[in-house]
Amino acid sequence: MFVGRSSLLALIDQVVKVPAEDGPGETRPVLVLEGCGGSGRTAVLEQALERWTDQTPAVLVRPLELDGDGDSAVRPVLAAVMLGLSLGAPGYTVAFPRVVLAHIALAEKTTGVDPGKALEGLRKRLNTYQDRTALIGFVADLVRAAGALAENIKVPGAAAIAPATADRIAQGVVARLQRSRWMVRFTWSEAALSWFGHQGQGRNFDPERALLRLSAQSRSEDPSVRRDVDDLLVAALLADLRHSLARTTGRPANVLVLLDDGDTPAAMSFTSSLLRVRQAIAATPGNPESELPDPLTMVTTSNGTLTGALARWLPPPAHWDETKPVAAADTSGLWLRMSLADLHSEHVLQLTRNQLWPDDLGTSAIASAVYRLTRGHAEATAFVLEKLNTEPRLVNDLDKVLRGLGPEPDVLVERHLLRPFVRGLNAHKLADETLLEALITLAAARNRLEAKALAPLLPPPVGVDSALFISPTLWSPAGASEQRRLHPLVRYLGLRALAARGAAAWTTVFECLRAAAGPDDLAGGLHHDRLLGKKEAVAAELARLLPEAHSDEWLDLFDEVIATADPRERDLDAIRGTGQPGTTTGHLVRLLGVLPALESSPLVTEWTALEKLRAHAAHGYRQLADHARDPAPFILRAQLYEGYERLGDRFL
Repeated sequence: MFVGRSSLLALIDQVVKVPAEDGPGETRPVLVLEGCGGSGRTAVLEQALERWTDQTPAVLVRPLELDGDGDSAVRPVLAAVMLGLSLGAPGYTVAFPRVVLAHIALAEKTTGVDPGKALEGLRKRLNTYQDRTALIGFVADLVRAAGALAENIKVPGAAAIAPATADRIAQGVVARLQRSRWMVRFTWSEAALSWFGHQGQGRNFDPERALLRLSAQSRSEDPSVRRDVDDLLVAALLADLRHSLARTTGRPANVLVLLDDGDTPAAMSFTSSLLRVRQAIAATPGNPESELPDPLTMVTTSNGTLTGALARWLPPPAHWDETKPVAAADTSGLWLRMSLADLHSEHVLQLTRNQLWPDDLGTSAIASAVYRLTRGHAEATAFVLEKLNTEPRLVNDLDKVLRGLGPEPDVLVERHLLRPFVRGLNAHKLADETLLEALITLAAARNRLEAKALAPLLPPPVGVDSALFISPTLWSPAGASEQRRLHPLVRYLGLRALAARGAAAWTTVFECLRAAAGPDDLAGGLHHDRLLGKKEAVAAELARLLPEAHSDEWLDLFDEVIATADPRERDLDAIRGTGQPGTTTGHLVRLLGVLPALESSPLVTEWTALEKLRAHAAHGYRQLADHARDPAPFILRAQLYEGYERLGDRFL
């Protein structure tokens, strides 16, 4: 079941639809869907494909599933796009004569061949492929090169494309190149062949010699030459789309290309070529081709690497995140970054309601427990709900869920749930165990700046230049200081794994952080001291500051100190601070245990235990109010806990 993402899908719909007021040269931005590993980027593409498949030519391409091409990173993606869009949709007829011509030229061996003989060979090849049977065979080879695309272009039951299936798809592609599908021979379109002379940018080349040059350049190892080849192939694809749909009146939507794995070399090369070609066409005044509508909308996924790599030579993309209104998105530029947000607590509740639970278990309580653990991380939420659906009684013992075995042999669930975040750092979605161990160490840090102090403790070769530090999606802005912070699920699971290394490892990490905390970082020092077991000393310092500081400032400091749950604290009586005196310091010692467990720890889920902790929280804040400069903020917090309704999404 797919839930949430309504504003994100609405934005995709907005750039797919063709408004009546669009000008002839209107071009939609390339949408770059950014999120950390497991955030649901692929699921959004799949949902968009489902929404648009029967309304417009649409294709979902996964480069990791395609066979590689040693000569071109773009070519397998290009072939997959062409084949997927060739299936068309009602009211659309899409043909790709320029792309097919380019691939015929690429098959020609021109190295070391006399130019005259090379030209003669190309003409002979073009004449050979005027035969329908021969051309179908050639295109079938392109189909097979597209590999697992079969599933995404609605070829039933094909995990890989069988020869008969490849022939069937190839027949459809070739049929669109001919005036009649029953013709045995046909003549290459003069417009298609002559396009290689001007290439949509006002050039004046001999078309056949331009094709030969394309073939020769495709074998170059020079990156700039290979980019020229990629750009010409993508320009041919875009020209075929422009000319195929130029006469389509009342077209309600653009063709839609959904490109997953956007940080892989193949996807990145295709995206960068498309952006370069669009820039070049727009920069050619008076170019007749630029007057034709650009009917392509493309959405690709990224962990943030793509925009960072391309921004060096492109204008920076506009940015929109899922929490903002769709109307606030700037779709006038060349490209647009879209940041995925975590699932909202209501989305987790909706997913929970999609399953039947025992009569004595409340759906909202289950959803609350799952949300407290995952904080809306899409993959983790789906996994935990599936686990609870098998063993629903574990909703009150999520610690047992996390200590159980995951899908991989001998891998605990708590480690399994960390792996997507590490896979998201790698274009090939590989979970590097060294990076995972480093991430566990970094989970102790409150933010990325503080994490740099832990670099000496990381396993080699991980350093501050690794993806762990530079990823723009692993670390998200949070807090008044706007320091980038790890996802709450990463922090909690990472701290569990850090605690499992033993007391010495835990102490080493937090002493390192404590030593790096500057004299002006009072919150950091107290935070680390609390996790080093110095709860009484921290409480005493907070008690000293309470009557002196402005109440709002003191509460901001307090929130920083309690921001991290200690996964080692599992005994409810110890968390409640049983036996503490009724002094300000005693109340603070209790709150230093109760509030992190209540706000940040998923271990306490049983409703009677939560009720006790909320009562302690409310009582503690009321006691502090008697000693604060302004009691009102403390009383307001107490009232929130007394009403069982914490601000924001803390509780459902």
